[in-house]
Amino acid sequence: MSRNLSRLFLSAFVIIAAFAVPVQAEMPATGKRNYVVKRDGSPIGTLKISFARDGDRLVATSNYSIKIKLLAIVLYRYDKRMVETYENGRLVAYQTDIDDNGTKSQVSVTRDGENLAIVHPKGELTAPVGIYPSTYWPTATPGLTQMIDSSDGILLNVKIAETATEDLAIDGRTVKTKRYTMSGDLEREIWYTADTGAWLKLKMSASDNSTIEIERDWAPVWKRDLL
Repeated sequence: MSRNLSRLFLSAFVIIAAFAVPVQAEMPATGKRNYVVKRDGSPIGTLKISFARDGDRLVATSNYSIKIKLLAIVLYRYDKRMVETYENGRLVAYQTDIDDNGTKSQVSVTRDGENLAIVHPKGELTAPVGIYPSTYWPTATPGLTQMIDSSDGILLNVKIAETATEDLAIDGRTVKTKRYTMSGDLEREIWYTADTGAWLKLKMSASDNSTIEIERDWAPVWKRDLL
């Protein structure tokens, strides 16, 4: 598994925006969301997001893990933990710890007045308050134009356009959704529920032309320990 391909898997986490006037995203209540990661239709990993709220302060903790196997042998493994802290819908802190098949790295973001101070593996930069790390779940995502790469900490420019309102079959359910197409520095298709704007699915092409999907997974009781 090449370094570029592994980064493409994780860049499925890349999105979020900045405006001259910072956007405040609608934030979820406490709870959990589970997703399955697929490559050409076959499961290769999971994403688990948990939300904890204290008044206007929200902490979202995401654990992302993939394994590429040949029979019982693990050929490649990627683990990523992200912790986002928001106050009144604005990012005030972000920390990610990555283990890319044994190679470890970190990205951190802290609030510094009206700016965000970003420390990433190749250096430091400053970004305006109002952008988010690329974790897709914020409901404001479809209206954004700039993002912090959640793996590398760099800034990327994107354009996101609504392309359809459609019924999406996902994990045994049919959900009315809005589908968006992202272009610019990244090319993705993203689905959100039509009523609440909850993130349901992401689809992208990897460098080997395989199809990578991250899909919402509503696990029944018997399946919970497998996620």
